Amino acid sequence: MRTLVAYHTKSGASETYASTIAGTLKGKGFEVDLVNLKIAKPDITGYDLVVAGTGIRMFRIYGKWKKILKHKDIKSKKLAVFLSSGAAIENPQEAIDRWLQPLMDRYGLKPISIGSFPGLIPEKMAQKPEHMNAVKPEIARQWAEELADKLRS
Repeated sequence: MRTLVAYHTKSGASETYASTIAGTLKGKGFEVDLVNLKIAKPDITGYDLVVAGTGIRMFRIYGKWKKILKHKDIKSKKLAVFLSSGAAIENPQEAIDRWLQPLMDRYGLKPISIGSFPGLIPEKMAQKPEHMNAVKPEIARQWAEELADKLRS
């Protein structure tokens, strides 16, 4: 399955997760391209699966990431989306409900999987020291394994 893993990041958490997801899917036999949306605007037409990930800064999702959701061919693709954020540290589902699901509804998208992973919080905003770097690639690895299994069944 030809797969695009596209991400937007400021602090690096989404890049870590995207790389983990891409590596996991490659290990499962997927043909994967990894693209940083700050650097390139990918043409999704040649892909079967699009995995799109973003972070949040100041309670906003990055505009360049939203553009991939607006692509004219996105509804014809299998889609999985993920978010890395400080909000996902303690309540991943709340982060999905607050930021990802409203966008999926607005654009009429029905992803086969939605993930929410803990991100990085600037020191001055962290309520607990362990929140400053809560990135856990193993969570993304497990999510990617479940995604691969879902696509194979």
